[in-house]
Amino acid sequence: MTPPAKTLRQILVKIQENERLRRPSLAVFDLDSTLFDVGPRLEKILMDFADLPESQKKFPDQVPVFKNIKIEKKDWGIKDALIRAGLDGHHPEFQDSVREFWRRTFFSNEYLEYDVPYPGAVEYVKTIADAGAEIAYLTGRDVHRMGPGSKTVLEKWGFPVNDRARLELKPQREIEDAGFKTNWFLNLPQSHYGSIWFFENEPVNINHMIEEAAHMAPPVEIVFFDSTHSRRADPPEDIPRIMHFLLEDDEDN
Repeated sequence: MTPPAKTLRQILVKIQENERLRRPSLAVFDLDSTLFDVGPRLEKILMDFADLPESQKKFPDQVPVFKNIKIEKKDWGIKDALIRAGLDGHHPEFQDSVREFWRRTFFSNEYLEYDVPYPGAVEYVKTIADAGAEIAYLTGRDVHRMGPGSKTVLEKWGFPVNDRARLELKPQREIEDAGFKTNWFLNLPQSHYGSIWFFENEPVNINHMIEEAAHMAPPVEIVFFDSTHSRRADPPEDIPRIMHFLLEDDEDN
């Protein structure tokens, strides 16, 4: 496997080459679990659930355990953390309450401020933007529930947000992520860009892109961000895989 830093440098070099040839480049980034580690958001949600007087009254045996709960890198949602804490599958009312609180808060503007960029993410996006690439943040978040918060957290961390770095959200929450993202790419002006890259952590979205957008010109070069995903599909073995956005790493030595 090509070291992540080498893959990232190759993309930067291609962007610089396109710029010299006056060919536009487009780099498209998913947000959750691609640019941003959502683990801190999940931990804050669980802590706030535990702090609710109603939770403490209804679930006195479960709530004290929350103080030791940690979200790990490969966790998808809160299920894995609850299982490790021994809190999954034994109390249906508790399960329903904590998952309803998670659904209501995770997909909201309120908790996005707890997301933290992955190592090198801000610097890399800024570097390729400075090299001439257009940037799109293409996310399964929807406008109504998560639009303002998404823009705020991008700006908070210093990601470029301007007329050449745009945020693309679903117009309605009910739209399926894979179809939304693929259709967004298919609606790009054909042959306008010299190169297009798509950084994404969810294999379902990646596989859908590969199946439905194979005829695009230029073809979209997909980079799998290996953090966590829904486990409903496996990522293709023949695409680049990265775990960070650092232009230098130990594998280069």
